[in-house]
Amino acid sequence: MTQTFSRRDLNLLVPALAAVAARAQEPKPTQEPKPAALDTKLYHDKQIPYTGDDKKKGRRFFDGVTHTGYHIEMHETILGPGAETHPPHKHEHEEIVIVMEGTMEMYNEGKTEVAETGSVCYFGSNQMHSSRNAGTAPCRYYVLELRASA
Repeated sequence: MTQTFSRRDLNLLVPALAAVAARAQEPKPTQEPKPAALDTKLYHDKQIPYTGDDKKKGRRFFDGVTHTGYHIEMHETILGPGAETHPPHKHEHEEIVIVMEGTMEMYNEGKTEVAETGSVCYFGSNQMHSSRNAGTAPCRYYVLELRASA
């Protein structure tokens, strides 16, 4: 049995085939490499260098997977007076912020609160948030990112 196509059929089919062909030519998104499993380790303060400047500098302690397959990452940031971490944004993973020194203004979903030394803030998944140094001295804090299984 032979199938015949009208011009109208071809006018519908050709653009669809062209779109499929163009999609096949697009570069495939690269998958980020899976983080390594974390070993028990002491992270010595003096052995982890900072990057950045007096306005904003930081360092990463670890980024890996626990024995149960949970992806966690921890870093430290020091913000100069008035400096903001980044504009308000959101992401899938949760974050725990521990203020070690100074005063931080924490913005979350339209609400702003001031966190003093020793305060802990939990930013939930997909919530618009940001932080800034609300004081006149540097503000130092740790962030623990809780991500889905790797």
